Amino acid sequence: MEITRVAIDTDVLIDLLRNKGKVVDFIGDMERKGYLLSTTVINAFELIHGAYRSKKSTENLASTKRLLERLVVLEMDLSSAENAGRIYSELEAKGKSIGLRDAMMGAIALTKGYTLATRNVGHLQKIEGLNLISAP
Repeated sequence: MEITRVAIDTDVLIDLLRNKGKVVDFIGDMERKGYLLSTTVINAFELIHGAYRSKKSTENLASTKRLLERLVVLEMDLSSAENAGRIYSELEAKGKSIGLRDAMMGAIALTKGYTLATRNVGHLQKIEGLNLISAP
């Protein structure tokens, strides 16, 4: 059985941390199917940033760290950085900018051959060649 590699976007991870049933079931189904679940260092940054800004920062930071320890965290290497720069520049020139962090996160997933699970399909489908899964 081929293992499918899936990077999980911040919006989905937040709902997983909040124990939202549909997302818990969605992630659980991918785990049962043997998918290799990951996120990017950009998404990890967004989660940690949010935890620090929250009213329950100590508790939320601990939960965030526990979740990130269960996932492969994809780093940004030089190839990913080059792809991110190209993607961001091309979309910006077309007036279809998606934001720097999304360009970096999408480029990491694309460069490393991961499908991205997100609820932000409409936004991220602007990245040519990036495979997406629409999350609940």
